[in-house]
Amino acid sequence: MKLSTTTGLYQQSGGTTALRDLNEVLQVLREVGFDTIDLSFCFQNKPDYILRGGGWEREIDRLGDTAARLGIDFYQCHLPFVPGCSVLRCPDFREPGYAEYFDECTRRAYVASGRLGVKWAVAHPRTYPEYNYETAASLEANHAWQDQYVELGIKLGVGTAIENMLPSLNRQFASRYCQYYDQLIELVDSFRDPMVGVCWDTGHANQMEFDQERALRAVGGRLKTLHLNDNHYGGRDEHLLPYMGEVDWDAVIRALVEIGYEGSLNYETGKVAIGGSGGVQLELVKATYQNGLCLLERYEQALGAKRA
Repeated sequence: MKLSTTTGLYQQSGGTTALRDLNEVLQVLREVGFDTIDLSFCFQNKPDYILRGGGWEREIDRLGDTAARLGIDFYQCHLPFVPGCSVLRCPDFREPGYAEYFDECTRRAYVASGRLGVKWAVAHPRTYPEYNYETAASLEANHAWQDQYVELGIKLGVGTAIENMLPSLNRQFASRYCQYYDQLIELVDSFRDPMVGVCWDTGHANQMEFDQERALRAVGGRLKTLHLNDNHYGGRDEHLLPYMGEVDWDAVIRALVEIGYEGSLNYETGKVAIGGSGGVQLELVKATYQNGLCLLERYEQALGAKRA
């Protein structure tokens, strides 16, 4: 089992909105200890976004050269996503040309993933308040937007892992599509292709107050990737390190062992380090790796106990 983390852990730092060069990010994460990476393509609104402009393919190939030199494997990426999960409610999509730009960023993210050997691209399902949150209508609408990208990914050898969603903590939405895992399972199964699976976000599930062992057993072999993070129920989507919040990590580990999960233990805890700068931020990145080693040890102990 590999331990991995998102580039978002070190892509931004306190006091600035600029993005670090991803080649520098990979260098730092590798020096800390990570050799498996979750590549974030979520910064599409930043002027220094890697997929923006005409030279993006050259920049992606340069990133691939850096990863090869450092011995880094890109197990997964995170595709661009709609803030709040609803195009209807997102102000960006009211700007002329933004929808087309977002779709092109998504296409480029899949192409980049193919060039870099990314195995799974994580996608947020969209929520449709305009359809009164009806499950059948939401499923159909998600296919109408997502089918083209799933098919592109299959051609490029990149699977699509659809993520369980966070409930609307500020009550902006009555419900978010796929905050319930039976909806997520239905959506994934509707593609009828092994190249479509599930990304399980432990923080999102904690805000749903799920018994995560039961939920992960239901997801079963559909599980392809993880967003491991912690939070406090009823609060914010804090993206804390495991054991800093209220997630039952023993239950999560038991379930991963039981269902035979074969992906990486991937940390999506960027908010832990984003507020720091300089040496402070680097120490927070190091702490993330050490926390991950502890979780990995517990996983391996549970796996060994099952085999005994």
